[in-house]
This record gives sequence, C-alpha cells and structure tokens, in this order.
Amino acid sequence: MINALTAFGLAIGWMDIVGVLCFELVMFYMMRRRRLDEKVDDKVDLPSLEEQPVDHKTRNSLPNLLSRKQMMESENAWIFWGYLLMLNMWIAVCLLMIAGITMHKPELMTIYLIWCFCGLVIDVLMIIWWIFELFVGDAIVAMTNILISILTFAVELAFVLIIYAIYLNLSWSPDADNDKVTSYFHWLLLE
Repeated sequence: MINALTAFGLAIGWMDIVGVLCFELVMFYMMRRRRLDEKVDDKVDLPSLEEQPVDHKTRNSLPNLLSRKQMMESENAWIFWGYLLMLNMWIAVCLLMIAGITMHKPELMTIYLIWCFCGLVIDVLMIIWWIFELFVGDAIVAMTNILISILTFAVELAFVLIIYAIYLNLSWSPDADNDKVTSYFHWLLLE
C-alpha cells in the first residue's frame, strides 16, 4: 500500500516527465519554424548593410540574456542541444526518483534531491541576474522574469520538501505504511 504523500511524490515525478516532454516538443517546433523562416528570408532580397543606417542610441549597453537577435546560429544550436541534454537528464533523474519510491530504495532518490537543490541554486542566480538586468536593461522583461524565477523557486522548493519527506520515511523503515512521514510533513507546515 502507498500512503497519500508517497502517491503525491509519484505524481510529481510523472508530472515532471510529462512537462519535460512537452517542453522538448515546443523546442523542436520552434527550431523547425525558425529554420523555415530562415529559408524564406534567404529567398527575399535584403538591402545591403551599407545602405542601412546605424542608430547608436537604440543599442543596449549590455545585451539581454541569451538574446536570439544578437547571437550567431552556432550559438543558438549549442544552446538548443545543451537544453535538450539537460531535459533528457531531468527525465532520467525523475525515473530514478520514481523507481526509488516504488521499490522502497531511498538511495535512488538522492540524485533527484541533489538535482533539485542545484536547480534552486540556479534559480537564485537567475533572480540575481534579472535584478541586475532590471537596473541596466528592459525593466518590464526583467520584472516578468523575476516573478517567473521566484515562482519556479517556490514550486521546486515544495517538491524538494515533499520528496525529502518521502526519502526520510523510506530511510527510517523499509515499510512504507508508517505515519512518520505524515507527522514530519505536518511539522514542516507548522514551522
């Protein structure tokens, strides 16, 4: 039998996997669409660079983070394959976490906890970056990204606490039916 918190942990794992697969499909769609747009742009005659006036006032003093307009095609390809590798590693980590819960092996869940902790550190670094961007770049984009990063941090922290509670439950006893995890989780909410 599985208690409610363990079932919620399994739901978190499967939800992560479905979300990652959807994100990968969106990435493939965007890259395909971009390549089709580039083929159309190649067929259209564009004026030469000498004919286009350069307005130095509209240039930003610092480029936006990963701005596609200011990056070369090879850099975009590296970022795409880097994201793809990271997303597939995320799927593998989630599968390890699910296996750890279903087979009552908490050591398999440690990789997921380390992965999420690293994600929390990256979220904090991104919040710091967007606060810096708020003062030197586009304030509306920076505020939107700060709010998204804070929301991501909160959701990931909740996932870490839930999976850590399940990890403690499986570590304390090979029997998953005890109520220690429930009392620990209530203690976390009350603190």
